Amino acid sequence: MLILCSGVTGFHPAPSVDESEFKQICYSLFGSKVLDYIEDRTAKNFYECVVKVADRRVHVVLNSQYPFMAITSSRELDVHYFPFINEAELSIMFKPYYKILYINQLSEPLRYIQKGKRILVKNENSLHQDELEQLIY
Repeated sequence: MLILCSGVTGFHPAPSVDESEFKQICYSLFGSKVLDYIEDRTAKNFYECVVKVADRRVHVVLNSQYPFMAITSSRELDVHYFPFINEAELSIMFKPYYKILYINQLSEPLRYIQKGKRILVKNENSLHQDELEQLIY
């Protein structure tokens, strides 16, 4: 599955995912187990909901452009590192609504070469040059 799609970074026009629908799905699936819905979207291209699973806090993140979802263990909100996890129960619950991305997809190294200002990514992608520059940045 191609996950490095044109516009996935939010820098170019792309389809968009309805945030209110995501929020509604999270609350309908988890109710009182929703611990937080992160509203602050400053410089973010994803939506985020924190839910309680067993005795843990888990962050469900959804790309704001494409219906790509991933699950992370608790993380610092100001840190841009995502400790992705595979969470079978949550994946099954969200699968009717979104494409679930797993650790093996999300941790694939970005393989690229730079020729002057031109960036060539060896991974399957349809990204624009501006997005490639942002990835390298």
